[in-house]
Amino acid sequence: MKLYDIIANLKFIGIKNYQELDIDSLTCDSKENVSAGIYFCIKGLNSDGHTYAGEAIKNGNICLVVEHFVDLPVTQILVENVRSTMSYISSIFFETYKSKMKFVGITGTNGKTTTTFLIREILTILGKKVGLIGTEGVYINHLMLPATLTTPDPISLHKLIKDMDNNGCEYCVMEVSAHAIALNKIDNIYYDVVGLSNITKDHLDFFITMENYMKCKASLFDYKHAKVGVINTDAKYGKEIAKKSNIDILTTGKDSDIKLLEIKHNIKGTTFRFSYLGKNYKVHTNLMGDYNVDNILMAIGCLVELGVDIKDIIEVVNTHAFVVPGRFNVLSVDAKFNVIIDYAHTPDGIKNVLSAIKCLPISHIITVFGCGGNRDKTKRKEMGATAISLSDFVIVTSDNPRNENPDMIIDDIVRDIKVDNIVRITDRKSAIEYALSIAKENDVVAILGKGAENYQEINGVKIPFSDYDVVDNYFKYTVKGEAKL
Repeated sequence: MKLYDIIANLKFIGIKNYQELDIDSLTCDSKENVSAGIYFCIKGLNSDGHTYAGEAIKNGNICLVVEHFVDLPVTQILVENVRSTMSYISSIFFETYKSKMKFVGITGTNGKTTTTFLIREILTILGKKVGLIGTEGVYINHLMLPATLTTPDPISLHKLIKDMDNNGCEYCVMEVSAHAIALNKIDNIYYDVVGLSNITKDHLDFFITMENYMKCKASLFDYKHAKVGVINTDAKYGKEIAKKSNIDILTTGKDSDIKLLEIKHNIKGTTFRFSYLGKNYKVHTNLMGDYNVDNILMAIGCLVELGVDIKDIIEVVNTHAFVVPGRFNVLSVDAKFNVIIDYAHTPDGIKNVLSAIKCLPISHIITVFGCGGNRDKTKRKEMGATAISLSDFVIVTSDNPRNENPDMIIDDIVRDIKVDNIVRITDRKSAIEYALSIAKENDVVAILGKGAENYQEINGVKIPFSDYDVVDNYFKYTVKGEAKL
């Protein structure tokens, strides 16, 4: 593509060393070997892409997008915000601005993955072609690709959207993280529907205050980003955001447009009733917990706004068993107790999962969890207190310590806990095995924090690790017993 065609409508401050160029690629990684590329000099939290512009040129880039000119003899485009410009240029280069797909974006501290999976599954069962981009992977119809971030960088994101278009997808369903909003990743995507599941404490290492975090999420519900929104007004900040939004909002919750009337739980799942436009509906799902009712209502709201018949939606939910990777996965184990793996990694997430388990006819809850390193430290104490209050026994262990000392992370979790029903075992494999070894008949071992992740990040290295594999190997090689379920 000609450089002129890429930047023809770009609002830039200036250009240095302009030449008419044929551009074959885009990158924000100076180490990536490319052909005739544009390199985006991004100022990150710990490094500045302008510093690596020379390396980027050596690796095949012929044009730079900068926030200040650098002393290099190549074409340079000076802009106010490189991140926002990268989103714009990506949409032009991959021609995603021409897409006829309908876009759905779900944001929220918890519930994004489940809600997007529900939307994708329901649409797929109804015969639609759907792409999904989220924490647990990328789906292009029935092809699954691994994911690296909840919301990829704009270059990867628009390339995926182009691939979805090329494969006939009618819908693109996305998890939209707060970081993605703040870092301009989704600036040039216009959503047909955006949804807000909830806002609870997380990412304060980046946003500093809950007010900043909330305002970032709320900014998605603006006419610059979306046509309509769906908001759970039972969640904190939900009513406030719905009231201040300048787009049409459909609300879900106990006093909302999609009004929750009743919830009943049993060992086979959850039954609930809701009303919408003067009619009552009854739903049964295999998913457990009040929080999953919120997720289902959010999915229903988004699908209704997309024009899907509500009766068709409910029929699918009532007749289909949903399995979301790493979310309340009940494992079939060779024992008289049960094992549940879940991604819960916030105070609210832990509360939701353990509260759902307590609704089941069980004896005791044994919880294994840890906290991630180099992330919001303020939630560690609260996560510990929540786990203790809802469990009969707690094992605190390592999660993804990243560049922190895992024992110091555990110190932060347990510092103010003064009870006896808690132990610390730093090695996660040993912690899980200990939990399985002490579980008795009808107990539940809840392994929280990593869900379907297949690695542990330690000192900048992702080491292969899976909670599922630890459980599988324990029963395969360590114990034998009569399966309960």
